[in-house]
Amino acid sequence: MMDFTFYAPLRVVFEKKGIKDVGKYVSRNGNRVLLVTGKKHLKETGKLDEILESLKKTEKIEEVIIFSDTPQNPDIEAIHEARDIIIKHKLNVVLAVGGGSSMDLAKAASICAKHKKDVMDIFNDPMLPVLDAYPIICSPTTSGSGSEVTKYVVFNDNKRKLKMAMSSEGFFPKVSLIDPELTYSMPKEVIANTGFDALSHAIEAYTSRSACPITDAYCREAISLIHTHLVDAYRTKNQRVMDNMSLAAMFGGMALNVGRASLPHALEHSLSAYRPDLPHGLGLSMVMVPFMKRAFKCNMVKFADIAYFLGENISNDSLENAAKKSIDAVIKLKEQLNLKYTLKDFGFDKKEIDDLVDSTLFTMEHGLKNSPCKFTEKDVREIYYEALEG
Repeated sequence: MMDFTFYAPLRVVFEKKGIKDVGKYVSRNGNRVLLVTGKKHLKETGKLDEILESLKKTEKIEEVIIFSDTPQNPDIEAIHEARDIIIKHKLNVVLAVGGGSSMDLAKAASICAKHKKDVMDIFNDPMLPVLDAYPIICSPTTSGSGSEVTKYVVFNDNKRKLKMAMSSEGFFPKVSLIDPELTYSMPKEVIANTGFDALSHAIEAYTSRSACPITDAYCREAISLIHTHLVDAYRTKNQRVMDNMSLAAMFGGMALNVGRASLPHALEHSLSAYRPDLPHGLGLSMVMVPFMKRAFKCNMVKFADIAYFLGENISNDSLENAAKKSIDAVIKLKEQLNLKYTLKDFGFDKKEIDDLVDSTLFTMEHGLKNSPCKFTEKDVREIYYEALEG
């Protein structure tokens, strides 16, 4: 048995219609609120009014300011705008209701406001892992990012075309309020993209060098749930299967806290740094298969497990063939979700590959080191070329 350490100081409330009680959870952590959302989704569905009503019912809450200018991928400018609102209005608690971008932006703005610093100063602070932030409550409207239960933030530096990742205990939400009903209005393509993000979290954390028995259990459950429910959610938006996808995303996020992501996320972060309009899960779907083709031999037992959890019959196969079937399973899933895009579809060309490789090696070295194989610069370049053509 391996030695390991596991730490996840989380309060998770998984409850349908739980958003109606969000004011209760917010008021236990502060009385002046920044509400971070996406640009229009909550308003269009009527959920914004429901959230504001819950906050108004709570006598302790004195002020609520809405920040809805959240980009597809949160960037430095948006983080600083939200930070400045917190400081100017003396807010002391941050509520994020949205997808991964809203939650990451909320976390970053909270820690920047608490310390009255720019995000790059926070990023470069050697004390970052233990810095505190204003209390954060997260409630996801998608079932993929897992940010509602993680200690991570990613953000874009658009001027330098870099995506940065940072980790701090201060980013753990005080409450993760998961109301699956918030996901019911997701468009089909968002179900596919975010669902693939959740699958990527589980595959990467399961096969990473940081995996441990606890994260393995989360990953096995996440992959099994995704196999059973994601395609059905995409095709029918059945509420029961959508509920299970919210659960799968949570398990994937929990696994990330210790198992951490590996090369696919490192590759994708460079992609959406260069194309901020590229949805994160869609970018992952472009690089996952090329990654798995090169990684499955480095941990054949676990890749064979993945094949099994994704519905492949491996009973009469050699270990190598069973592991290889994990690639087939992911290809089938992509086809069922209509995730047929290539890098060319988002305007990438061969001239940019060298820049993408440099970006990945510069900002995401930790992702390479956490991968099941030792990937070289040549490997990274070849994966990008394969993703370019599809």
